[in-house]
Amino acid sequence: MKLLLLFLLALIGLPAHAQSSVRTAQGADSADGTTKSDSSNISGIVIDSISRKPVEFATVALLGPTDNKPIAGDLTDATGRYSFNNVAPGQYRLRITFIGYEDRTSEAVQINQTETELNLPPLLLRTVSQTLNEVTITGQRDLIEDKEDRVVYNAGNDPTNAGGTAIDVMKKVPMLTVDPDGTIQLKGSSSIKVLINNKPSSIMARSISEALQMIPAEAIKSVEVITAPSAKYDGEGTAGIINIITKSKLQGVVGGVTGTTGNRTHNLGTNLNMKQGKMGLTAYGGGNMNLNDGGSGSVRRSLLASQSVSELRQNSTNRNVNRSGYGSFNLDYELDSTNQFGVDGSFSSGSRVGSSVRDTRYVAVQPRQPFRRYSDNTGENTSYDVNLNYTRQFKRPEQEFTFLTQLNNNDNDSRYSLNQFVLPENEFINYREKNTNRNQTSEFTVQSDYSHPFKKGKKTLEVGVKSILRTVESDYRLQSATDSTDFRDDPRRANQFDYRQWVVASYASFRLITTKRWSYTLGARYEYTAIDANFVSNNTTFNDQYQILMPNVAMSKRFKNNQRVRLSYNQRIQRPNIFFLNPYINSNDPKNLSYGNPYLDPERAHSIEFTYSVYTKKGLSINATLFGRMTNNAIERVTTVDTANISYSTYQNIAKNSAYGLNLFGAGRPVKNWQLNGNISLNYSILNSAALNILNRNWNYRLSANSNVILPHDYSIQFQGSYQSARIQLQGQSGGFYGYGVAARKEFKKRRVVLTLNAENFLSRYNTISNQFRTVTFITDASSYNAFRNVRLTANWRFGSMNAKANRTKKRISNDDGKGVD
Repeated sequence: MKLLLLFLLALIGLPAHAQSSVRTAQGADSADGTTKSDSSNISGIVIDSISRKPVEFATVALLGPTDNKPIAGDLTDATGRYSFNNVAPGQYRLRITFIGYEDRTSEAVQINQTETELNLPPLLLRTVSQTLNEVTITGQRDLIEDKEDRVVYNAGNDPTNAGGTAIDVMKKVPMLTVDPDGTIQLKGSSSIKVLINNKPSSIMARSISEALQMIPAEAIKSVEVITAPSAKYDGEGTAGIINIITKSKLQGVVGGVTGTTGNRTHNLGTNLNMKQGKMGLTAYGGGNMNLNDGGSGSVRRSLLASQSVSELRQNSTNRNVNRSGYGSFNLDYELDSTNQFGVDGSFSSGSRVGSSVRDTRYVAVQPRQPFRRYSDNTGENTSYDVNLNYTRQFKRPEQEFTFLTQLNNNDNDSRYSLNQFVLPENEFINYREKNTNRNQTSEFTVQSDYSHPFKKGKKTLEVGVKSILRTVESDYRLQSATDSTDFRDDPRRANQFDYRQWVVASYASFRLITTKRWSYTLGARYEYTAIDANFVSNNTTFNDQYQILMPNVAMSKRFKNNQRVRLSYNQRIQRPNIFFLNPYINSNDPKNLSYGNPYLDPERAHSIEFTYSVYTKKGLSINATLFGRMTNNAIERVTTVDTANISYSTYQNIAKNSAYGLNLFGAGRPVKNWQLNGNISLNYSILNSAALNILNRNWNYRLSANSNVILPHDYSIQFQGSYQSARIQLQGQSGGFYGYGVAARKEFKKRRVVLTLNAENFLSRYNTISNQFRTVTFITDASSYNAFRNVRLTANWRFGSMNAKANRTKKRISNDDGKGVD
């Protein structure tokens, strides 16, 4: 920890990179009394000649008036913009270079004494078209990148991800926290939306943590964290958006096969990319198996003298085996240089088999019989997504129209059976139970977007409309029996419902970028939601509708030395997921009952952020973010206990949820072959419920560090570690946890074969977390432990050749809504 703090302090103390300046001069008075300037500021933009999108990180050299020697240089930013200050009068040319594009030298530019600001026409770069039989890439993107409105973790450059799953990747992303149960938080909040390639996926419909376990880490190129989404994004996710970008190879015929084996993880995957003429196909497929085991223990004590059971003790152990298959494809067809049609899709199929043993004991006024339950559970989940898109690009750079449709579907079939014995255990079964649970979630979306850049100045207007229709159907049936009776249906514990949600949205966003590198964004998003629900088993019908207008304002300034400051404000909402709304009482554990609340309102949050970042040409990157977020009607889990010490948990709009914090991360290369990055998050959280007379607050922090060293003879080694402190809940707090790992990598046959050995948390088999609940009527002390040690060996084989031509930018639907259960 001390090393991490010293490293980050050293990064902050480094001097800012000097500004590019061609010449510094003072104005002079002319003979007619006017002031002449003997220097000018030059700016412009570099764009891709085909996609008409900005080219970031291109090198722009200013060539002298008398020869072709560069006298100044600059790197284009995220908007493709470059600039030179204090340029003396004369004739100049610009030379632009970037990997994958042909070098370009502009026509001569004449600078006159009367011009103080010169905005040049866009410079178009053409992609390189030759095919490369074999390419050896010696450079790579930094592990962490700071973009205009997001932080990017380049997972494909991190060897410790080899053989893991998407959950393992998330643990290393700045600003994210992943607890041992797979729950993800951003800036201290779980109100987030997870996208795959800028669009929702039906595999996230049931459980985010389960879905991420199904995606192999090798399929992930990068993870983007968007903490202040613009009006173009759906209004869902009060803390922000996590966007997982999967790998798509360069054009040509390339592919690879990856296999992993270990003490808890086994997987096999393959990918292929083919490009011929106007048609391109990218595909990925794989399967994996994960083993997990753990347990928990809890003691709940009554604080009321009237309760018949003063203490409830429960202990359990569990073991689960998860198997899954995952695949995706993307097919593009270029009708001509300005029209493109695409279809892409993904599918997943998973199964889980688990078993558990739970003991329940009492301390009561009247004697109570303790008992033990043996449970076996199975589940199958199948989902698919299909996306059709059409893109029309115009001659003017960044002018674009898109029309998209998407269909998502998820089918889940889960079952369990249990046998109950009295304690001390004998051969007599005094109770049996089994169930079937089938549910289906489908979603159909239509979306259209238009981007219009204005002729004068760097001004862009974005507008769009969207419609989403969601349906959820569930049929839950349960049978029970004593040892002396046959199984019989229990209609009181059946659960059938139909749920419909319709969302209609429109947005407008205006962006202005000045020649002084100021950027202003002003936008708003309107969303109308209608709900029609029929909870058949509870004889409950529910209809609701609400609308909200969400403003979005941001301003930023990029300085010549690659420093940037950004200030933003936005409103977001979080719609309750169907699991939060369903009034069905889940009584799988008869001493801990839970149910939903169909009358929940969506959360509405106000967020403000201030960000400072600096990126030097030597690869040093620092980002500091101050934020504040307030939710007046936060959805919180509320638990009460009756006189028999049976708990009832549901969800209510019952609290004000506020969070304030600082996130600081730095990444750099102390020496050529050593990359080091670290992250510190410090949050102050306040949960206040006047109805329950509860005020809970605390400071919490997260520390993480990652070090990667490239050694001679194609070896490399990497170390990573993290620690998350305790965090509060409305009625208690959850304990802190840590993680660490080391990876060794060896490349063979000109990097076509790679072996990676990963060892995570190898000193302990389990990780234990303590949790506490504190109320005026009861207190609970609980702990849980989960499988921690994970050692695996991964082999990767790459084949084929590739083409350096860049892929055309594709648009996909992004449905960023639905507060769900992790």
